Amino acid sequence: MAEETGTNSTTMSRASAVLNSPRSRRFGKWFGGFLLLFGLFGFFAAPPLVKSILLKQLSTELHREVSIESIDINPFALSARISGLSIKAEGGKELAGFDELFVNLSTFSVFQAGLVVDAIRLQGPRLAVARLSEGRYDISDLLDAWMKPKEEPESPLPRFSLNNIQVIGGKIEFDDQPKGKVHTIGNINLGLPFVSSLPYQAEVHIEPSFSAVINGAPLALKGRSKPFAGKHESELDLDLDRFDLAGFQPYLPDSVPLHLGAGTLDSELKIVFRELSEQVFSLAVVGSAHVSGLALAESGGQPLIGWKRLDVDLENADLINRKIAIKRITLDGLDATLTVNRQGEFNILMLADRLARPAAKAPTEKPAATSSPAKPLEWSLGEFVLTDGLLRWNDDSKLAPVVGEVRHLQAVVGRLDSKLVEPIEIGEVSYQVDLGERFRVEKMQIKGIRVDLPAHRIDIAEVSNSQTRARMLRNKTGQIEWVSSPVLKTIRATKEKVEDERPWVGAIAKLSIEDLAFRLEDQTTRPAAVQELEGFSLHGEHLGNEPGKKGTVSLKGKINKKGNLNVDGTVQIMPLSVALKVQTEAIPLMPLQPYFSEQLNIALSRGQFSNKGEATAVIDKGELKAGYKGSLTLGDFLAVDKINSADFLKWKSLYVGGVDFQLQPMTINVGEIALADFYSRLILNAAGRLNVQDIVKKPEGEVVVAPPAPTQGPTEASKTAAVKPPAKEAVAAKPVVPIKIAKITLQNGTVNFSDFFVKPNYTVNVTKLGGRISGLSSAADTLADLELRGSYANSAPVQIAGKLNPLAAKSFLDIKAEVTGVDLVGFSPYSGKYAGYAIEKGKLSLNLAYKLENNLLTADNRLFIDQFTFGDQIESPDATKLPVNLAISLLKNNRGEIDLNLPISGSLDDPEFSVGGLIFKVIGNLFVKAVTSPFALLGSMFGSGEELSNVEFAPGRAAINEAAGKKLEALAKALNERAALKLEITGRADPEADKEGIKRVAIERAMKAEKLKDTLKKSGEGDSLESIEIAPEEYKTYLTRAYKEAKFPKPRNMVGMQKELPVEEMEKLMLTNLPASDDDVRALAVRRAETVQGWLVESGKVPVERIFLLPAKIEADEKAKTSRVDFSLR
Repeated sequence: MAEETGTNSTTMSRASAVLNSPRSRRFGKWFGGFLLLFGLFGFFAAPPLVKSILLKQLSTELHREVSIESIDINPFALSARISGLSIKAEGGKELAGFDELFVNLSTFSVFQAGLVVDAIRLQGPRLAVARLSEGRYDISDLLDAWMKPKEEPESPLPRFSLNNIQVIGGKIEFDDQPKGKVHTIGNINLGLPFVSSLPYQAEVHIEPSFSAVINGAPLALKGRSKPFAGKHESELDLDLDRFDLAGFQPYLPDSVPLHLGAGTLDSELKIVFRELSEQVFSLAVVGSAHVSGLALAESGGQPLIGWKRLDVDLENADLINRKIAIKRITLDGLDATLTVNRQGEFNILMLADRLARPAAKAPTEKPAATSSPAKPLEWSLGEFVLTDGLLRWNDDSKLAPVVGEVRHLQAVVGRLDSKLVEPIEIGEVSYQVDLGERFRVEKMQIKGIRVDLPAHRIDIAEVSNSQTRARMLRNKTGQIEWVSSPVLKTIRATKEKVEDERPWVGAIAKLSIEDLAFRLEDQTTRPAAVQELEGFSLHGEHLGNEPGKKGTVSLKGKINKKGNLNVDGTVQIMPLSVALKVQTEAIPLMPLQPYFSEQLNIALSRGQFSNKGEATAVIDKGELKAGYKGSLTLGDFLAVDKINSADFLKWKSLYVGGVDFQLQPMTINVGEIALADFYSRLILNAAGRLNVQDIVKKPEGEVVVAPPAPTQGPTEASKTAAVKPPAKEAVAAKPVVPIKIAKITLQNGTVNFSDFFVKPNYTVNVTKLGGRISGLSSAADTLADLELRGSYANSAPVQIAGKLNPLAAKSFLDIKAEVTGVDLVGFSPYSGKYAGYAIEKGKLSLNLAYKLENNLLTADNRLFIDQFTFGDQIESPDATKLPVNLAISLLKNNRGEIDLNLPISGSLDDPEFSVGGLIFKVIGNLFVKAVTSPFALLGSMFGSGEELSNVEFAPGRAAINEAAGKKLEALAKALNERAALKLEITGRADPEADKEGIKRVAIERAMKAEKLKDTLKKSGEGDSLESIEIAPEEYKTYLTRAYKEAKFPKPRNMVGMQKELPVEEMEKLMLTNLPASDDDVRALAVRRAETVQGWLVESGKVPVERIFLLPAKIEADEKAKTSRVDFSLR
C-alpha cells in the first residue's frame, strides 16, 4: 500500500513538471485560441454563411424563392438548428417548409470514419402539391429533372449512423384540381431511434414509429428494423382507424366501370421483412383488416355491391414468395345487386367483360431471355363466414319487370387452399327469397356441403325448404315470364367450354321441402288457364347422379284445390331408372277447360281424374323404356253442348283397370274398361246438322258444305254382288301396336236423340244400354265377342251380338243386330214432312247382319213393318208428289206386313262409301220404283225379277204362251197378296205386224183343216184345230192343199192348169190375197185382254171385281213390241 502511494506521487510530480513546462504553456495558449476562434466562427460567422449558401443553392436547384428565418450552430455541441424554412411557389403560395430542423453530430464520426448523428428532429414540416392535369403537377419541373438518368460510378454504401430521428407535427396537402379534391395528411409524427450501416450498431434493434391523420383517419405505425445487418430484418405495425376509401374514387382509371361511394378501412397489421439467405427474402403481413360500410356502384350509379363489415384475419401473407394464409374471413351484411337489362344482359358478366377489355388491348411485352416464369400464388383460407346477406334482383328483360330479394343469406365455408386437393367443407347455407309474386322462399337451408374438386363431386347432408311460393306466367305470345331464364341464357351465351369434360357427381343425403305452392297462368288461352299446386311436400333420401345409386322420394300435395297427389318410389339418375307409385284422387278437369274451349263447341262442366299405379322409366342402351301399371278413373263427367245449350255427354264412372302400358316397344294391355251410368245427347238442329258434326269449331270464314243429295235411280251398291274396287298401289303397312283389352263393360246407358229439323220435333230415348266386349286384341288371329242390349223408347228391345276385331291391321266384323217392335207413330213428323201423311199405326222390326273382311263390307238389312197405315194428310212443301199410298199398297201384303231385304256391299277403301247413305238411298229408290215401276218391283218381289207390266203375244195370236203364263202367275200371286190393289188391262195390237200375223194364222188354220179331213177319213174322229200339229215334213203337203182350196186367182200353165209352185211362192200369194181388216186387228187386241183376264180369274184366282178392261189400243211403236197386253194398278 505504501509502495503504491509512493508510485502515484512520483507520477503526479512528473505530470506537473510537464504541464508547467514552457512547451506545454505554449500549446495551451494555441489550443485556447483555437477554441475561441472555433467558437466565434461557429456561433457567429458560420450561421449567416451557411444560411447564404443554403439560400443560394436551394433557390438555384428548386427554381423557387426560398427563405430561412434563422440558423443557429453550436460548434462545441456539434449541433445546428434551422428555423422557419419556406419554399414559395408562383404567386407566393408556400410549396414546402418546416418550423425547425435540429441536427446533432457525434464526435464518434471521427473514430468511425463515417457520419454519426446523435439526434435529428424536424418540427412542423409542410408540403403542398397540386395536380394541374393528367400526369402534370406544380412541381413537375423538379420531378422531370430529378428523374433524368445520371451516369455515376457505383460506390459502396456510405458509413453512417443516424440516431434519434424525429418528425413532429408534419403536414402534407395534395390539391387534385382536375378532380376537385384536396387530400390532407396531418399530425405526421415519425420516430426512428436508430438507422445505421456501421458494424458496431448492426445488431442493435431500433423501434421506428409513425403516426398521422389521413383525411381525418388516424394512422399509426410502429416497428423495429435491422436493415443493414448481414441478414436484414424489419418489422412495422400498421394501424389504420376509419381510413376513408371513397377518397380514392377520383383516381380510378376511366376504364374501370365502378364507383366507390363509401367505405372505411381499419387495420391492425404487422409487416415483417426478412432476408432468409442470400437473394432469398420474405415480406410477411400478419394481423387483421376491416372494411366497413362499403358501397360500390356501377359507373352509371346503379348499386352493385356493399356490406356492413368485412373482417380479414391474416395468418401470414408472404408477398415476395407469393404465399397467403388467411385464418378467417367474416362478411356481415352483404348487399349485392344483380340486374338483367332489357336486352337480357347480366350486369356481372358485362362488368367482367369491360374490366378485361383494357388488358386484352394492352401490348404484350416479351419477357427477357433470362427471366423465369412467375411463381404460382399459394393461398389458404381457414374459414369463411357470411352473415345476414342480401341479394337484390332486378330483371327488366320481360314486359313485366321482376324485382326481388334474397334475404338473410348465411354461409359457413371450411378450409380452402390453392391446391384444391382437400374437399371443401361448407357447414351451412341458409337464406330467404322474395321475388314478389313470382318466387318466394320463407326459409332455405343447406347443411353439410362437401365439394371435392379433384373428384368432381358434391355431397350435401341435408337440404330443407319451407313455404316456397312460385308463380309462372305464360303470356299471350307463348313466352314464359319467370325469373331464371334471362340469367341462364346470358351465362350460357358467355360461358367458355372447359377442357375437362368429366361430369360432376352430386348427392343429397336428405331432402325436405314443406308447404310448396306453385301457380301457372297460361294466357295463350281464352280465358286464361290456371293450374295450382298447394300444400306440396317433397321428401327424399340419397338423391344424386352417381351411377348405380338409387334414392327414395315421396311427394304429396293438392292439385287445383280439390285433387290429391301421392308419389312414392325410387329414383336413379345415372343411368335413368325410376319406379314410382303414383296415386291421384279427384283431380278436377275444369282448369283444363280453356285449352279446348276455343277449338270445341262443348264445355266441360265437371269431371275428375283418379289413378292408382306404378310408373317406371329406364334408359337401357340409349333407349328410353317407360311404362305404367295400374288403374285410371274418369268420374262424374259432364260435357255441355254450347250451341244447343244441352247436356252432350256424361257418365258417373269410366274405369280402366289392369292397365299395363309399355313405351318401348309399345304395348298396351288393359284388364277391364267399365263405363257406368252414361248418357249421350244427339241433336239434329233446325239446319239439319247433327251436334256431333259441330263439336269441332270451324275456322272463321269456312263454309260448311252440305253433302250432295242422293241421286235417283238404282245404284250398284243395292245389288247383292259386290263390285271390286280398283286396286291401289301397295303401301308398306305400319307395324300394329300390340293392344289387348280383356273386357269392356257398359252399364245403364242412355242415348237421347232429338230432331229439331222436322215439325213437330221428334225425340226418342234409347235406354238401359248395357253389355260387354271381351277379348279385344290387335292380334290378327283373334276375335272379340260383342254383346249389347238396350231398349228403344222404353218399349222396343235392342240386341247386338257378334264377333269383331277393330284393332287389327285389317279390321274384321261379323255382327247381327235386332230391334223388335218400334212403334212408328212417333215418326209422324218425318212422314208428314216427306210423305205428306201422318202415321196412324205401325211397328218396325230390324234384323241387320254386317260382315267386314279385307276391307270389304257386305250387309243384309231386313226391315219388317207390321200394320203400317197412313193417317191424315198433312200439307208440307217438302212432301213428295208421288202416290205414296200406292207405294205402301205395293209393299204391304194382305196381312198388313211390309217385309224388305236391302242388301248392300262395298269397299271401305272407297272414300265415297257410306253404309248409312247407301241404306237410305236404297230405301228411297225402292219407293220411287214402287211408284214409277210398280210391276218391276212386284216382279222382283214375287217372280224371277222380270218386268210384270205387260204380257207379249205372237203377231196375230191371242193365246198365252209359257213365258206369258209365268208372268201371269207372278202377277196373280202379287195381286192375291195385296188385296188393296186393282188391276187394269189394256189389249194392244200392231196394225202391220198383227195384220200379217192374222193372215199367217189363217193359212195355219187352213192347213190344219186339210189335216183334220185326213184324220176323219182314217179314224172317223178328230181333235179341234188348236190341238192339231203340223209336222215339218207335212208342211208342204198341207200348204199345197190349202193353197188349192183358197178362193183367189192363181197362176196357170199353158194348158190352163194351176201351176206347181214352191212353198215360198205359195205363202207369198196366200199372204197377198187373204183378207185382214183393221177391225180384225182391233178384235185381236180385245181378245188378247179378255184372254189374260180369263186366265187371271180362272187360273190365277184373282177376283174378277178387281180386274178392269180398258179400251184396246192399235198403234205401232218403234221402241217396243206392241203385240201385247199392258197392266196398270190403282
